[in-house]
Amino acid sequence: MLESGLEKRLANLVPMKPGQNPHTTKRERIAAKLAELIAEYFPSGGYSVMDAARLKLAAQHYVDAETCRDPVTRQRATRCAEYLLSKLRPPAAPRIPSAAD
Repeated sequence: MLESGLEKRLANLVPMKPGQNPHTTKRERIAAKLAELIAEYFPSGGYSVMDAARLKLAAQHYVDAETCRDPVTRQRATRCAEYLLSKLRPPAAPRIPSAAD
């Protein structure tokens, strides 16, 4: 079915779909950012509970920095997220058996 340009523009004016609200959209943004951070820092898994909590909190700060209008608050949230990410420990590398073993 073909839609005219006016119908498309009117459809895009609806801010949210049924069941969506600002809280759910923010939660979806945080989940997407969290998945991105996990893929970047722990591509093969192996992160601890503390690392997961830091990743989630860093994702929340990054989303706040993206949506914030105040530059000082934006910078503060970004630096806090970077600080949390600097505390992450990479998973332990598998031990290579030596010739003596």
